[in-house]
Amino acid sequence: MWYTDKKLSMNMPLYDDMGASFSDQEDLEKYYRALGLNGVEVILADHPEKAIELIRPGTVNGQHLYFSLFWVDWWRRDFACLNQMFGSRSRWMDYYGGADREKLLDIYRKELAFARDQGAAYVVFHVSEASLQESFSFRFSHTDREVMEASLEVINLLLDEEEYPFDFLVENLWWPGLNLRDTGLTAQMLEGIHTDRKGIMLDTGHYMNAVGTVHTEAEGVACLMELADVYERAGLLSLFKGVHLHQSLSGSHIQALRRGEIPCPELDFDALFSKAYENTCIIDEHRPFETGKVVPFLEKINPRYITFEFQQYSREAYARQADTQRRALGLPAR
Repeated sequence: MWYTDKKLSMNMPLYDDMGASFSDQEDLEKYYRALGLNGVEVILADHPEKAIELIRPGTVNGQHLYFSLFWVDWWRRDFACLNQMFGSRSRWMDYYGGADREKLLDIYRKELAFARDQGAAYVVFHVSEASLQESFSFRFSHTDREVMEASLEVINLLLDEEEYPFDFLVENLWWPGLNLRDTGLTAQMLEGIHTDRKGIMLDTGHYMNAVGTVHTEAEGVACLMELADVYERAGLLSLFKGVHLHQSLSGSHIQALRRGEIPCPELDFDALFSKAYENTCIIDEHRPFETGKVVPFLEKINPRYITFEFQQYSREAYARQADTQRRALGLPAR
C-alpha cells in the first residue's frame, strides 16, 4: 500500500493542556496508534515537564520549530518600523526579548538539539512573514524574495554551526515567503540551504489559502493536483519530502479580506494580536479530508512524512478529526 513506508504523525504541541490529556507515554502511544499513526510531530512551545515526560526517543518522527508571525523587521534591525508597529520601543523589546539576534538563534539551537536527542527524522521551519495589520489587508510590505532571503540567513547560520542527522524542511504559508506560487523562487530557496538533507514540508491547507478561492474539498484537491503537475514539469516534484495533511475551505473569507470588506480593527497591539489570531484561525481551518480523492495526489508526490495536523482543542476532538481522515485515506487503525 502507498502508506506502508511513511512516517505518519500526530501533531503534538507540548502545552500544559495537551500534556494533561495523557496519563503517560504508553497512553499517548496507544492513542496515536489507534488512529493509524506511528509517531508524533512535536512543537516544544514552553515544554512543561509533564508534557516532556510523555515523549521518548523513538516516538518523535519530527519537530516543528519555533515560528514568529512577524520577525523580518526585527531581524533586519528596522527599529523605526517596530516602534510604529508596537507603539513603543519598550513593547517590542519586551516581545522579542531584546534586540540581540542571538536570542532567536539560541531558541532554534535548543530546539534543534532536542530534535537530535529525540532521534527526529526531520524538523520544520516556517518561511513566512506578515504584520498583524497585513494579515487582514493582504497588502504586504515584504516580498516573497525578501522573506526567503532573511529566512536563509537564519537557517544557514544554524546549519553552518553543526551538521544535524535529520532532514531540514521548509514549510509554505499563504503570506509572503515560501508560498509555492513561483517555482523559480522555490528552487532558489531550496538551493540556498546549506545542507543536502533538505526539502519542503507541504502544508496542503496553507496552499489552498494561498490560492484563496477554495470552497470545497474537490476544488482543494484539484488545486493540489495542479500544483503537483506544475512542480513535476519544473523537475522539482522530489522537493516535497513531507505533508501537513488537512484542508482549508475558507476561500469566501479570504476573498472578503482581499476586497477590504473585513478591515483591520483599530486596537492596541495586545488586543489586535488576539483579533489577528482569531482571523488566522478562520483562514486556516485545519479540517480533515473526508474523501479519498486526495490519495492520488499523495501517491504522485510520494512524501516520506505525513502529519495529520488539526487544532488540538481536546483529545476527543483530535481523535474525531484524525479518524475521519484515516478512513478517507484507507489507513487501518493499529
